[in-house]
Amino acid sequence: MFNQLSLPDEVECIFSELRIPPRLYAHLLLVHDVANKLIDAISVTWNTLNIDKNLVVSAAATHDIGKCIHTNELSEEGHKHEQEGKRLLISLGVPEEKAKFAATHATWSEKSTIEDICVSLADKIWKGSRMKELEDLLIEKISSATKMERWEIFSLLDSIIENITKDADKRLAFQNNFPTMCRTI
Repeated sequence: MFNQLSLPDEVECIFSELRIPPRLYAHLLLVHDVANKLIDAISVTWNTLNIDKNLVVSAAATHDIGKCIHTNELSEEGHKHEQEGKRLLISLGVPEEKAKFAATHATWSEKSTIEDICVSLADKIWKGSRMKELEDLLIEKISSATKMERWEIFSLLDSIIENITKDADKRLAFQNNFPTMCRTI
């Protein structure tokens, strides 16, 4: 099911410079795939939205990069990886516009862009988690941009998310097949 997944070349170049733990690589691959599915479905459903798909999928593929430094956060709660990930990406030449998602993927507000929210949402729904506040914020952003009623957007977005989350158990099983740490030679 996940054999054909791949990350953008620019992300693979970044990863080749770092020692990415296998489980982190698997996680970023899965969130990247879910972000692609989410953006494609949103773009088809609301084709007047101007979402920067490349920004979203690139950000989804690197959002947890700071966990290669704070490896304990691969299996424990923690937020140290967020700012560290942004700093790491910038040090590797990633523009601020893309690097910021490493620091912001776990927080959102009314000031968040649709792209910000989609990265955060992909990071939740890949494993089947639903967050009403996050989904409501996306509904509000889409409603504002399209002038559609919120209830219409809710119904359509709920279907999109349900369709994506139905494979969550398979994604979790795939990710859990990988060790949290790199082997030492």
